[in-house]
Amino acid sequence: MSKTSNRLSNSIPTTTIRISAMHSGVVAPTTFQYVNNHQGWTSSLIWAVLVVTFSTSFVMGVNIGGPNIYNLFIVPWARGYPFPCQKDEDVAQWVARVWWDCDYTDVSLWNITGYYYLPPVPANRQISQHVIDAAHTICFVIGGAIGGLTGQYWYSYLTRRNAIFVSMIFQLLGSILMIIPLLIYHGYTRGDPDRNTINRVLENKDIAIALLYISRFLSGWSAGMCCVVSSIYLADISPRIMRGKVVTFHQLFIVIGVLVGQIIGVPWLLGQHDKWNWGMSWAGLFSLAGCFLIWTLPESPRWLVQEHERNRAAESLRILRQSNYIEAELDEIVRQEATAVTQHVSICSMFTTTRFRWPLLTSIALNAIQQLCGINSVFFYSSETFSLIGFVEDKVYWGIISTGFINLVATIVSEKFVELFGRRPLILYPLGIITFIMILLCVFIQIHIPIIVLILTLMFIAMFAVGLGPIPYVYPNEVFTIDVRPTALSISVFASWFCNTLVTILFPVFRSIINGYVFLIFCVCCSSAFVLLYYKMPETKGKKLSEIEAFW
Repeated sequence: MSKTSNRLSNSIPTTTIRISAMHSGVVAPTTFQYVNNHQGWTSSLIWAVLVVTFSTSFVMGVNIGGPNIYNLFIVPWARGYPFPCQKDEDVAQWVARVWWDCDYTDVSLWNITGYYYLPPVPANRQISQHVIDAAHTICFVIGGAIGGLTGQYWYSYLTRRNAIFVSMIFQLLGSILMIIPLLIYHGYTRGDPDRNTINRVLENKDIAIALLYISRFLSGWSAGMCCVVSSIYLADISPRIMRGKVVTFHQLFIVIGVLVGQIIGVPWLLGQHDKWNWGMSWAGLFSLAGCFLIWTLPESPRWLVQEHERNRAAESLRILRQSNYIEAELDEIVRQEATAVTQHVSICSMFTTTRFRWPLLTSIALNAIQQLCGINSVFFYSSETFSLIGFVEDKVYWGIISTGFINLVATIVSEKFVELFGRRPLILYPLGIITFIMILLCVFIQIHIPIIVLILTLMFIAMFAVGLGPIPYVYPNEVFTIDVRPTALSISVFASWFCNTLVTILFPVFRSIINGYVFLIFCVCCSSAFVLLYYKMPETKGKKLSEIEAFW
């Protein structure tokens, strides 16, 4: 566009719907027309959303959903018993007697499939053994906490796009390390290996177990970074009136990944003793593809404005909006950043500065209750829970897959609800319902009615997916200016992963002590969060930052 054209376009009042004839014969819309008619989906915006969400969010979901299925293999494998024992085989009996120090009988049956026969755990070691058995998941969530907290520092030294690239590298390394144990355990495929193979392989089992933990830690680090870098990038490239809808695609693709990870892990696919490593690593192919495709995406226009790169920001907007008439949106971004504090804001100052205090505390509360409501007690441990309440064999797998399916359907529905009803109602109403569901779960788990427990679990997941799933990623992007947004989102994501770590470690421990009453703990957390957010969480849908800040 020529300078003369720019002046003509900028001189048109935004309250009228007039047009200016350009030398090229193209009709230039006014600011009013642009905001109302041109801030929609374009092929460039769709491509950017798909590349980012498939290579980060989807992979994160697979890493959450898959291990729940593979626990039937991971637990014996991590205890140092990597080989399955088939029934009525001499070698299997030898393995049980020599390596496992137990009798090869149905009395020592560990899981529902009869695939493994593990030594019984002494009563005084059962709690610690529960923690050890969950070590691979604990490594994942600890990595996620670190990745979320350090997300802001990657932004400080890299661009938005480069930070996403780094998160993909972490996941790619994690996937590679997950495959290496297959080489260490080379020599068996199906059935029972011979004694020489077992002796040779078990000499290196500690290395294989260590690689499992390191792999899960790196995958968690990538997932934690993903929660920060991907959601901010999606918020930066989306039009203001579509920001909530676009950012929720991060949660949507996490949910899709959870379901796909669960389906891939069934026994007739990768849920087998010699294939589960592939089930835990195949999603790294999406990270590998993303490492190349990320360079086809434009840089965040907001980040470029913050770096005083107005011309590059304009070009980025032209690509994303597929229009030359981006001056109105660019001017709005420039005005927003001109009013923002440009100096670096530390984590400590976020808590001590009055204008940041309540936005930060409500963001932390949202991300904390996202985990403390107990959602990952379902996605990490539902295989054991369903087994304990009476589900057997294939019913456990179908129960797990049903949780992923309901989660996906409810998340798709929430895409409409987030912009239709706003943020606040979709947090408060589901929180109240979840509190009641937790009480019912306590009752029906104790009296062992499996079908009612499954129905209540699916209701819980649906309520979670409608609000607590997507909104904690949307909310911080709407209550903070761009200069403090990375720091605020890093703190919020760290709170989420820290609480996730607590649930991951403590849920199996408390479940072994108080059984179904463990869900009363989640009930207390949900009711407490409801009270806090009822009084201190503003509605942010379609509002400017100044209007949101006036709430506090």
